Amino acid sequence: MPSVPAYRVRYEGPRELAMGIATALADAPGIDLTASQPPQTTDAGVSLELVVEGDADAVLDAVGSSRSGLPDGARLHLDAT
Repeated sequence: MPSVPAYRVRYEGPRELAMGIATALADAPGIDLTASQPPQTTDAGVSLELVVEGDADAVLDAVGSSRSGLPDGARLHLDAT
């Protein structure tokens, strides 16, 4: 059985948006949220690291959709694990 790729997603921005970003990624079709680190306080608000598994297209779509609603200065990074 082929393995499912894992990706590290890091959100940096206002604290009040962190839970919504995590929920949107966890609820996205074709993606499983497999790990999450506690939010860390930063100059931008918080940094939240998540690990998701899923098809590359599904992960890219979910991250792209989440990025489109971010305010200026907030960031969503995607890296292969």
